Amino acid sequence: MNRILEATRLHTIVWKQTMLWPWAIMGISFLVNILIFASIGDVNRSGGNTTGGLASIYSVVAIVGAIVINQVFPFALGMGITRRTFYLATALVMVVQAFAYAIVLYFLKLIEGATDGFGVDLRFFRVPFVDVHNGFLQILVYAVPFLFVSFLAMFAATTIVRWGNNGFFAAGAAALLVLGLLAALITWQGWWLAIWHWLTDQSAASLLVGWPALIAGIAALGGLAVIRRANA
Repeated sequence: MNRILEATRLHTIVWKQTMLWPWAIMGISFLVNILIFASIGDVNRSGGNTTGGLASIYSVVAIVGAIVINQVFPFALGMGITRRTFYLATALVMVVQAFAYAIVLYFLKLIEGATDGFGVDLRFFRVPFVDVHNGFLQILVYAVPFLFVSFLAMFAATTIVRWGNNGFFAAGAAALLVLGLLAALITWQGWWLAIWHWLTDQSAASLLVGWPALIAGIAALGGLAVIRRANA
């Protein structure tokens, strides 16, 4: 465990990517939304001025997750750190980062609610469907999607360090083929309506926490299996 904790320090090399850019991009998105809705003026919209700008931070975190593997992994091997230790250290950083970011988003949500949407009835952090009343659940709703995008991106990056770009595109093509065949099967059997009913019966906690956490866990284990045979 101590070795894993020591290896997490490697990620200070890329702190600008992991900490600065996600918040900078989301901050710009937030500022633009404030300016747009302030310029529109008083317009009575049902549910407030809702925007999807919050997704920007998740998009950047996903990109960062892939960059971290490609940039830091060769350096870690050069430092004598094993592939397993590096990957577990990276996963630990991603988990801590996800919950730290989620807590910050939660407090920003409280501020948004207390200030009537920053004075322009903005719903940037209180996006409908992801806005829940339980504080602990709200933090999970913010945190688990971070884990979802981070571990999927890490898995994609491990395919590159293991098999190169051709391996990455081959994996993408295989995934596209499987999903396409699955869609064709569902259409052939007429299962779309049943699937829609199943999805609408799910709670927000299941769709935003339970299922993403399961997929993130599978991607994390897959990434560990792939990177253990990767070359620098």
